Amino acid sequence: MAAVVAPTLASLAHLCKDPRYQQEAPYEVWADEIPAQLPRTNVNLELIHDVPVTDIRSLENDLPALETHGFEWLHHPFPIETGIKTADDISFDTPEHRQGLEKYLASTIDMLKDRLGCDKVVCWDWRVRRTKSTSPRSAPNIYSLKGKEGHELRATQINSSHIIHADGSPTFMQSILDNVTTDEEKTWTRQGNYRVRSLTVWRPLVDVVQSDPLVLCDTRTLHDDDWDVVQKVLDNNVEESMYLKRQERHKWYWMSDQTKDDTIVMTIWDSKHPEQKSIAVPHCAMVLRNPAIDAKPRESVEVRLFTWTTDV
Repeated sequence: MAAVVAPTLASLAHLCKDPRYQQEAPYEVWADEIPAQLPRTNVNLELIHDVPVTDIRSLENDLPALETHGFEWLHHPFPIETGIKTADDISFDTPEHRQGLEKYLASTIDMLKDRLGCDKVVCWDWRVRRTKSTSPRSAPNIYSLKGKEGHELRATQINSSHIIHADGSPTFMQSILDNVTTDEEKTWTRQGNYRVRSLTVWRPLVDVVQSDPLVLCDTRTLHDDDWDVVQKVLDNNVEESMYLKRQERHKWYWMSDQTKDDTIVMTIWDSKHPEQKSIAVPHCAMVLRNPAIDAKPRESVEVRLFTWTTDV
C-alpha cells in the first residue's frame, strides 16, 4: 500500500464575503486618468491560512482531468524550435522574437488539436509573467497600462497572481467569442453543431518551478455563488474576471517540481453551460512555505484559446 502523503498547507487570498457586493459590484480601475475622489478598487481580500492543497505527484489514480475537474496537466515537450528560453524572449521587439512567439502559439494550437481532438482552435489572448513579489495579496495589484496596447501590453511581464481568480466571466467570454470569430464560426456556435470552450494553456518557462507554483480548484466542489464578477475598468472598455469566496468544500491541487514540459489546460467557459460560473477553474500562485534558498523566480506564459469539438 502506498504511503499517504499529507496535503501541502497554503495561504490563499480569497474575496471577502462583503454584503455590499450585493448592491455594488467589485471593481478595479486600471485606467490612468480617474477622478481624485474615486478609489482605485473596492475589492477586499481575505487571506485564508492552512488551506489543504494536494500534490498530484502523490496520487496513483483519480488524477485531475479536464472533463471532470475542469483542468489537467498534460506532458508536452517544450517546443525548443521556438528559440524561447526566458520571459524576455516573448516579445515583438525583433523579427526573431515575433517568429518564436508565432511558433509557440502554433505549437499550443497543435497540441490541443492532437490531445483534445479539436476541429478548430483560435488564440484570442496570451500573457507572460515573471515573479517580482512572492507573497499572498492583501489587495489587488493594479498596474499602469498607460501607452500600452495590443502585443506590447501582452508582453509586459506582470507578477504572478496571488489572488484566486478566473480568466473571465460567462458574459465577458461570450462577448469575446463574438468579437474574435468569423461568421461561419458564429453559425457553428449558434446552431449547436459544435461544443465551444475557452481554455487557458499555462506553461512554466523555467526548467523547474521553484517558487509560486500554480494551484487549481476542482470545479466539482464549486457553486455558482462562490464567484463574484469583478469589473476591470480600462481606458476604452470594461473587462470582467471573477474572484472566489472561501468555502470549506473547495478542493485544491498543485504539482511539485513542475517542469516546462508539464502544461496545464484549464477551462474558462463552455457552451454546454454558457451561463454557469462554476465551469471556470479558480487558480492562483501559491507561496511555498520552505522554498529553496536559491529558488529562481517563476516565469510562465499563458495562452487563451477557443476550441471547437464535435462532442456536443
